[in-house]
Amino acid sequence: MISLPHLRTFMAVARLMSFTRAAYELSLSQPAVSAHVAALEEALGVRLFERTGRRIVLTDAGRIVYRAAQDISDRMRQLESELEDLGELRSGVIRIGASRIAGVYLLPRIITSFRERFPDIEIHVTNHTAHTIARLVEDNAFDLAVVCEGDAEQYPTAAVGMKRIGTDDLVLVAPNGRTVSSLKVFRPGDVLSPEEVQSESFILSGPDTASARNLRRQLANLGLHLKSTIVMDDAGAIKRTVEEGAGLAILSRSAVERELAEGRLVEVTVPGWSLSRGIFMLWRNDRRFSRNTEVFMEFLKNRLSEKGNGAADIPVPN
Repeated sequence: MISLPHLRTFMAVARLMSFTRAAYELSLSQPAVSAHVAALEEALGVRLFERTGRRIVLTDAGRIVYRAAQDISDRMRQLESELEDLGELRSGVIRIGASRIAGVYLLPRIITSFRERFPDIEIHVTNHTAHTIARLVEDNAFDLAVVCEGDAEQYPTAAVGMKRIGTDDLVLVAPNGRTVSSLKVFRPGDVLSPEEVQSESFILSGPDTASARNLRRQLANLGLHLKSTIVMDDAGAIKRTVEEGAGLAILSRSAVERELAEGRLVEVTVPGWSLSRGIFMLWRNDRRFSRNTEVFMEFLKNRLSEKGNGAADIPVPN
């Protein structure tokens, strides 16, 4: 008998062409992923992958099964959406994909407010890198997704719709009352010239992340090149390292609101700087939205507008 979880695992392996990456994406162990694929092969009586050293490729049967699995997954999502509509916002599930900054810092407050109004609607949030989220949207894994680690052109695909719904402001932060490489003691309200900024040491995110590429483009437009002494991929780790006095950092305002309010970090102003990036909503172009999802999309847009992010005139996609 064919198992839907086994089909989902097979689809992830086929899309990523890696049992290891599929295990990470699905939050499963690699042996569990291998077992799911083996069970599906046994149920269907065919080999789905050819394994050559470290590489895997789909067999002819595997390609047929992959197309069928996509159709089955799409139909199940449509069925769930239609059944959710029957609940008239009294029940149902909304599946949201979120890039890491959006999922950890931007969405929690918005989702909490939404749940206060609609307590019987379950919300499932999955956090990944922005590019992984875009791929999962294409695979119809979510009702919608929110990313804010880069610009729209970084996630192009014909199957995925995209709309900018707000702006994520970036701020330059320093440790409060501590020195960094220049031996300057940073205090609230400090102002640095562009030349002074370039003399400081910075903690930056990894060079291949969407966040880093977006920031490099903006700094290049300002004619600036920052001196990086530490590279980290996690915003929480970057914040803590700045607090310890290891350097300055440029982070999403939503990610440092608490630290700024508590005085653990200070915002540093640079004349002429205005760094930001778009907040984008992604969805599968051929997907039919449930009523629950439509209401959440409108709620999200309005909350971002209330924060002054310029989303008030952006329509929810049809």
